Amino acid sequence: MTDRHRSIGRAQRRRSRLTHLPALVTTLALAPWGAAQAQDGSVDMSGVSFTLGTAQAQVLNVGVIRMIEMMEDWGAEVERVELPTITGLEAIVAERIDVASRSSDEVILGNSRDVPIRACAAPISTMHYSVIAAAGNDEIADLRGKNIGTSGPGGFNSMLFRYMLDQEGIDPDTEVQMVPIGGSSERAAALLAGQVDAVIVYIDNWIALRERGADIELVGHVAELVPGLSPRAIFAPADYLEENQELALGIACANLETNQWISSSKEEFVEYTVSHVPASTEEEVAAFYDVAKEIGMFPTDPNKALDPAGYAALAELMLESGDIDKPVDADEVVDRSYLREAADMGCGQ
Repeated sequence: MTDRHRSIGRAQRRRSRLTHLPALVTTLALAPWGAAQAQDGSVDMSGVSFTLGTAQAQVLNVGVIRMIEMMEDWGAEVERVELPTITGLEAIVAERIDVASRSSDEVILGNSRDVPIRACAAPISTMHYSVIAAAGNDEIADLRGKNIGTSGPGGFNSMLFRYMLDQEGIDPDTEVQMVPIGGSSERAAALLAGQVDAVIVYIDNWIALRERGADIELVGHVAELVPGLSPRAIFAPADYLEENQELALGIACANLETNQWISSSKEEFVEYTVSHVPASTEEEVAAFYDVAKEIGMFPTDPNKALDPAGYAALAELMLESGDIDKPVDADEVVDRSYLREAADMGCGQ
């Protein structure tokens, strides 16, 4: 039996164990790849070919686009697949992608359902949401009796909002009205239209509203309101990473190199982002950069870039909220050995 057939067999066995998740059509496969060695902040990825699932292009994930370009410069063939309607976890299970760059809660959720997913890198390392509200509501405590816009029942932002309300002694089931709206941009629009009194949105959505003179209050960034939660991860099945360790090292090196690039030049980040993210402006991206630096979104220290404590806090929150039905050990779902090895080789340092 060839290595290729063994790989397909493993994937089929893995898929047969995961019938509780949505079934999707398998469309992509992994091509063979060769060895990689990191030297002076770069990796030889000649012969590497893989598919990476991401969110749609936005200011928040422009670092992932930069990472892909780096890996392609190092010789890799990377197919980026936007996943606007399904999660990275679902796409991996369906074998539509090999690796995902999506929300960290997908890593926790997958492992709670006995899907052995591992995080090996992180495109951002602090929570990327802001709580904003209509004028006159500048604290969570002010939201008692108000209408809260969310993505809908079971959404990650809904879970966060419910937790923050509960921490302020506000019962999210009886003392506020949760209004399902949709995505971050839709929630921001609903707040502007007066349909709701407060929402959680991506930081860049809040900045766009502020730069355009919207009469809204910043209640706070979630990174400060609920510190320590892991926001987003680059993840893949544990056996895939084990079988493709040099690929994981290349991803880790690109992660640290990108964070170093972002940290070193605001001007370059702004120019690059405006050229890659439709409808973004220099003023908005510059303001986002300042907030990102302030809350430590792009660290080059591998221990800060991917912190198991952030996953432990997230898993505890998801267990308390009922999003998962059994504990998940953060040390079992996070593997930062690749980031540490990449740093030792000079990546991002």
